[in-house]
Formats: sequence, structure tokens, C-alpha cells
Amino acid sequence: MRSPTAPAQCGLRPRVSIYTVRPLKHALAVLLLTLLTQVGGILYLLHIPIARKLRSLFPGWRGSLIGATSFIILLVAAAIWVIPTVARPIGRVPLPLRATTEVPLAPGGWLTVLANRHYVKPEMLDVLQGVAKRMAARFPGTELRYLDANFPFLEGYPLLPHRSHDDGNKVDISFLYLDEQGKRVNASPGLLGYGYVEAPGPGEQDQPAVCADRGYWQYSLLSTLNTDDTDLTFDEVGTAWLVRTITADPRIGKVFVEPHLKTRLGQGGNDKVRFHGCVAVRHDDHIHLQL
Repeated sequence: MRSPTAPAQCGLRPRVSIYTVRPLKHALAVLLLTLLTQVGGILYLLHIPIARKLRSLFPGWRGSLIGATSFIILLVAAAIWVIPTVARPIGRVPLPLRATTEVPLAPGGWLTVLANRHYVKPEMLDVLQGVAKRMAARFPGTELRYLDANFPFLEGYPLLPHRSHDDGNKVDISFLYLDEQGKRVNASPGLLGYGYVEAPGPGEQDQPAVCADRGYWQYSLLSTLNTDDTDLTFDEVGTAWLVRTITADPRIGKVFVEPHLKTRLGQGGNDKVRFHGCVAVRHDDHIHLQL
């Protein structure tokens, strides 16, 4: 007979201690922030004692909200003021945070900047500034919009989900777009500027279908995440001019766009404009260029 003081064994579930859950939560946050922003994991660790102090001063949901807000402020301050200062001496410079009359070059979205994905080598910055100035002279009022570039530190550190943005030599830039009235606009579709594809038309080479038939399921993954909710229209004339101008710079070694766009934009004889392979993702939503 079981003793009345003996704990029942049946139906009991082991308790998960907060001392087990909290370290796992912190570890997951550090991992994700490190993968997505490179230095966000370090900033998260530095912020932990600040968050604890805030929770003690402001119990309940207020402490959590104030703690999250203070971490965002820390991320913004580091991205704008601290990281650029540290990265410059080791050979990475940030792309401009906003366009100016002198240099009409700007990010396609602020998440790129906050995630520290807008760093290049000084030579690439010089290339982009030159292209932006020439584009503004050719199409007054038009700005060059950049998307993902590279992280600020460590040669070979991957910029997921990209395969090659790891050395400061690569950057993605947005196509040029027209609004509903056919006017050229300074905007990129969507939050990140990726996924809104200019798909192959009738009679054009359908490389996405070829890659899908070969089993490369990831090739069109980004395009499945976006819906056709943009009022922007692909500017074929402006984008063709942009590709020609980029490849005319002798410092540029390669430009990746989808094969059907290479033909449509009149770049069939341009050896710098190449196909990137099925192991990457499709490039009919942006232009990839590299030194």
C-alpha cells in the first residue's frame, strides 16, 4: 500500500524551471540577432542587465515594454553612430542613410540599415555614388536605391540568405519604377524591396521554370512571399540605362539579372551581365553587382 505521504507518480508532468527557459530564450535571441544583423547578439547580451534593472523599477508589462524600447534605441544608436566608426578603419564603409542633391543614393528600406546590411568597401561606395550622380543627371530627381550589401565586419561572414555578400564587394540595387501616371518614382516595392518580380513574358526565356523543373525549390521562394499589391510598374527604359551605366565602369566585374531581362534590356552582348545559377534565387526583382 502506498504511503499517504508519498507523492503520486502517475499523471505528473515535470516542471520547467524559469532558470531553464530564460537562458534558452536568451540563447535563441542571440543566435537570431547574430545571424540577421551580425552584431545584434552582442548588443542583446550587453542589454540584459539594463532590461533586468528596468523590470525591477517597472514591474509587469510596463517593464517589458520599456525594456524592449530601450533595446531598439540601443540598436538604432549603434547602427547609426557606433558601428560605422568602428568599421571604417578596417575597410568597410556604410552606404548613405539618405539621398542628397549631391549624392542621390539612399536605402530601399530602413530595415537594411538597422540590420547593418549596408556596408561595402570604399571602392564600391565610389562606384555607386558615380552611378547615382549620372542617373540623376540623366533622369532629374531620380535616386539610386540600394538593398542588401554586406555586414560591417569579418571577411567571409555570411549575409543570409545571400550566398556571396560576404566580402564588401557586392551590393543589390533596386530596379527603377514608374507610378500609375507613368512618372519615375524614388521607391522600391515591399518592405525589403525583394520578391516583386518582373516575370518572363511570352516568348522570353523562363529560367525560373527551368530551375523549378530541376528541383531548385528555393529559386522563386521570395516571390511567393509577396502579393501583387504594389502600384509601381517596372521602368524598362530607366533600368536598361542603369545596367548599361553600371557595367560601363571598369571596376565592376559582374552583374546578375535574370536571363529574360538581360535580353529585354538589350544586354545580350554584354559579357558582364550574367546568369547566377539555379542554386541562388531569381534576379528579376533586383540587380546584383560586384567588383
